[in-house]
Amino acid sequence: MPFRDTLLNLAITCVLVLIIVLVAVLLKESRPAPLQALPVAVAQVPPGQAAQEASRAPLQKFKIYPKAKLVESRANEADTLRVKLSDTEEEHIFVLYYVDALDASLTHPQRVQEQARYFGVSSQRVIEEGQRATQYVTQLLKKQPFTVMTRWEEVPGLSRYYAFILVEVSPGRPVYLADLLVQQGYARVAGVTSGLPADSRSINDYALELQNLRRQAQQSKAGIWAASKL
Repeated sequence: MPFRDTLLNLAITCVLVLIIVLVAVLLKESRPAPLQALPVAVAQVPPGQAAQEASRAPLQKFKIYPKAKLVESRANEADTLRVKLSDTEEEHIFVLYYVDALDASLTHPQRVQEQARYFGVSSQRVIEEGQRATQYVTQLLKKQPFTVMTRWEEVPGLSRYYAFILVEVSPGRPVYLADLLVQQGYARVAGVTSGLPADSRSINDYALELQNLRRQAQQSKAGIWAASKL
């Protein structure tokens, strides 16, 4: 075969190979990319439990439990209490409306620091007074009758419910536990608010009354205010 024909055949072969390679590349690019695997959602609540919690949707009106009993627990704090509502009711953990009581441990360090700044004290002093506040509430509710009032409004992300606790500090003289904690210098006015059950005061009126109690506690150096630098 003449040399010229050999070169021509070689060139044709190279062109054909190049065309085949280009076609293969184009086919690969036009092929749809494989679908990414979708993440599988982790079950958060078993179906039975979900149905049970759905039945605990917040009520329009407060339910009142006048025969409540304190259940002593290591998790209790001055504004977060495990309570048995009656002999036939289950135990539930309730968090007080309107107040943020002093923490009794470093479980929530950021909140402890916020409380320390608010009261003008050290974080260690917050915890010490928080433990005294918990003791105060425990002794009070073990001795005095109290009533729990709740709409079963759930604390976000927790199996706890907001409530008012009305303590009969003397016969015929019920007082909100929130008032007592602020008066004793064991809490600041903060947190979730609600209309008062069977009470003509508005949310704003009651919040102002709590702020007045806070000022009185600060002036008299009650509770944690005794160590305050403010």
